[in-house]
Amino acid sequence: MRNILNLILLLILLASCGQKENKTTDSKLKNSALTNQTELFEFKIPDTISLGKHIGRITKYKRNKKPNFDYLLSVIVSNQYEDSKIKMDTFSNGTLNPFFGINGFKTGTQEIELIIEEQIIEPYKKDKDSFLGITKLYHQYDARIIVVDGDYISETEKEILTEMKNK
Repeated sequence: MRNILNLILLLILLASCGQKENKTTDSKLKNSALTNQTELFEFKIPDTISLGKHIGRITKYKRNKKPNFDYLLSVIVSNQYEDSKIKMDTFSNGTLNPFFGINGFKTGTQEIELIIEEQIIEPYKKDKDSFLGITKLYHQYDARIIVVDGDYISETEKEILTEMKNK
């Protein structure tokens, strides 16, 4: 009986802890500073790669940022591997300009699907307690690349690799 009473008290405590709902789409946001931006990201992606693993990068994040808010970006890439296995690879390095991997799985034209997960972390106070509200937004982009046979590194990829080494 005592365990049941403790469980009920714990549930009441958790329910009263002023949690903010996570939002997952731009349309649910009421803050126009978050929703009225277009072309939030600029990418650096090689247009031609050879078979195998390669690299891309978000070069600019153009959100109108609010003071005291934190922002985090992750890139989710739908990569196809041998035996037609498709794997969702997630890349984040704690910056607003993360590097991400692209896999050239067959020669010819290949579509790359990128999903950018944008997390906006808002500190707020309720009574004497502090909380964090996390808003998650997802942005989908498609890129078309050409995959060639043999060893090939484009100038764009050389630039990205140099940037990565300098980080």
